[in-house]
Amino acid sequence: MLGILRAELDGYLASEYGKDRNSIPKKEEYDAAFAQWQQSHQPFHWWVEFYGIMKRGGFDVIIGNPPYLDFKELTSYSVKGFATIPTRNLYALILERCQSMVSAQGRQGYIVPVSSIATEGYLSLQEIISHRRLAFSSYDDRPSHLFDGLDKNTLSILLLSTPVHHFEAVSTRLYRWSAEERDRLFQTLSYEITPNPKLKGCFPKIGSAIEAGIWKKLFNSKPLYTFYSQVSGFVTHYSRKVNAFLQVLDFVPEVRDGQGKLRPPSEFKELQFPTHAQAVAVFCCLNSTLFRWFLDVTSDGSHLNRREIDNFPFDPKSASSAYPVLLELAKRLSENLQRTSSNKVMRYKHDTLTVQCILPKYSKPIIDAIDRVLALHYGFSDEELDFIINYDVKYRLGQSSTNEDEE
Repeated sequence: MLGILRAELDGYLASEYGKDRNSIPKKEEYDAAFAQWQQSHQPFHWWVEFYGIMKRGGFDVIIGNPPYLDFKELTSYSVKGFATIPTRNLYALILERCQSMVSAQGRQGYIVPVSSIATEGYLSLQEIISHRRLAFSSYDDRPSHLFDGLDKNTLSILLLSTPVHHFEAVSTRLYRWSAEERDRLFQTLSYEITPNPKLKGCFPKIGSAIEAGIWKKLFNSKPLYTFYSQVSGFVTHYSRKVNAFLQVLDFVPEVRDGQGKLRPPSEFKELQFPTHAQAVAVFCCLNSTLFRWFLDVTSDGSHLNRREIDNFPFDPKSASSAYPVLLELAKRLSENLQRTSSNKVMRYKHDTLTVQCILPKYSKPIIDAIDRVLALHYGFSDEELDFIINYDVKYRLGQSSTNEDEE
């Protein structure tokens, strides 16, 4: 009986891939094409192989570490019929499939890239998992990481339980730890109720009541993108590379080729503002530890994208009372970033580059002063300010300068 059902389901599925009687009317040709499709796709029907379990409502527990495989690596077959196809990654499709196989009261646990809960590319997956109660913890890949042998090792552990009508989650912060702390890592996890997402494609990685308070106060301001100018020459530069400190500058770092000629640095982008004062305020703001924390909360930790900058809640106009202080801090910060920079020679097959590497960790006291100004701007408590200034300071200041070198 199940064999007949399996063959029937194979036929239905094959028709979705163009292997049906209408497209291949000759029986011999159809049978050959159908057999070849079965061999290449190896169809598997959960309702057949686990009929008793599926009839009772599904599995009680599903756990896994699904393969992180980009669709471009799928050369032997294509996938159809999944809402998560836009993610272009196989692990998202596996999580979607699991939602159809777990019982209403079932529990699920997965280890997946942090992009699953932090990027717009995974909106379709986020929509699916947001219909169950969620607890998620997240882990950076520096200075230590969860697994060896992965190119992208910034991961999240998702724990899903019963269905909900509205987003309901608890989360940790983005954890960093050293190798000697590994045995104690999971004992130190601290969860907090996850606030409602404010950015499209992001479940905030909030791990304490202090962070929740900071998050709430931030969003009393307008997003930064509302203050951009399309014609002004007042510019702030930023690099998309992410390290312990970000690369946000009011000057362009030098990159010279083997003949000593200047080359535009890679990865640097521009933000334009209508006044010099606003550009200076943003230069200070994006160098702050507050913004670095915001990036950890909202992003996948691999790149600084326009989404995070555009949606950072900062109104440079309303910070006008702090302009004199910010102007002075901006001058000190810019001078210190240039004074503490170093030239690094990078040899390539076709050329040699001499790169001015910026090392913001040597400007931490100035950055702390900027965060104190921002704390007044947002109305942070002393406890919230202390959290920001000391945020991950052991790992940020302990990283080698090699990791912070930027073109």
